[in-house]
Amino acid sequence: MTNPTRILLIDDDAVDRAAVRRALAKSGLKHTLTEASGGEEGQRIASEATFDCVLLDYRLPGIDTFALLRTLLASESEARAVLMLTGEADPELATRLMRAGALDYLDKAEVTPSGLARAIRFAEARRAFQDELAAARREAEAKSLELDTLNRQKSLLFSIIAHDLRNPFQALLGLSEVLGKAVAAREPASIERRAKGIHEAATQAYALLESLFSWASLQMDTMAVTLTDVDLDAVTTEVVRGAAEAVSDKGLTIEVSCGGIIVRAQRDMLTTVLRNLVGNAVKFTLPGGTISVAGRQDGDDVEISVTDTGVGMPPGKVDDLFRLDRRTTTNGTAGERGSGLGLLLCRDLVERQGAVLTVTSAVDRGTTFRFRLPAPLVARQVPASAASAS
Repeated sequence: MTNPTRILLIDDDAVDRAAVRRALAKSGLKHTLTEASGGEEGQRIASEATFDCVLLDYRLPGIDTFALLRTLLASESEARAVLMLTGEADPELATRLMRAGALDYLDKAEVTPSGLARAIRFAEARRAFQDELAAARREAEAKSLELDTLNRQKSLLFSIIAHDLRNPFQALLGLSEVLGKAVAAREPASIERRAKGIHEAATQAYALLESLFSWASLQMDTMAVTLTDVDLDAVTTEVVRGAAEAVSDKGLTIEVSCGGIIVRAQRDMLTTVLRNLVGNAVKFTLPGGTISVAGRQDGDDVEISVTDTGVGMPPGKVDDLFRLDRRTTTNGTAGERGSGLGLLLCRDLVERQGAVLTVTSAVDRGTTFRFRLPAPLVARQVPASAASAS
């Protein structure tokens, strides 16, 4: 069963309104009709109720018809059809009104039951078509934007591979050549220095490749993530153990307060996030500084944070931290180098688990990364008194 067409008639002439009312009554068009005797009244009624079609008199006293037309079309995301009624046979005026958004232009002298019903049906069909066309256009624009983003990401990844990956391999080639000469000359100090340089360059290349592969795999992986109960303290202990050598070399202190905390997460993803965040904190904390990893239950969630007393960041840099198109690399406090992909990987991994990674930082005061994951599901226990009473 079709719903009646909801019509709003805005006309200051009572005789003309009566003529439209009679024509609609004889048209056979199933409808409801609301009448307004002026532009301001019509605008108020239109803002308070929903209408499929508005019959609007062109000449209304005390109001700009074109301004009223714009207001009527702006309501409800332009979902309603507006037909103009006029006593003037002016093709130029009709063109201007149609360009302004009106869907038809009817001469009052030619308002007949069949003609009015046909015009209303045509206007409704045309409006529906325009809405479908607009929706298709928005969808196409969204797809185009998505493709543009993917293309930019691809270009940036190629740029990273071409630029960042070339540097450590150039160092490997140069250092290995010098190392060969040092071995031939039997210079132990030079051999040790060059060997250390080769190790650092290889480590840098491997870390970059690992970040690239992890991030690229994440972009291609569309499988749903399954969360399970994870012992946050066990994961943190594993991460801290892996960072122990770098922490010791820089004379840093790591404080962990995650004991007894269980969180709903994907364990491997959570481990990768914490490993990168702790590694980032080590990189940008001066010798003697402190890094804190904490878990705190807050209602149904667990807030996980990694805080350092490092060099911090200005607001502008914080804003661009998770933007691939503004990726920047900064050497650590001991000259450590990175690809700038670690934090992007952390953000994506956190989001894949249904959370949001946030950061607060201040220059020379340190940085804190936070995200919230759900606490484990705990079965409700029936009180002993209630159990015995039953």
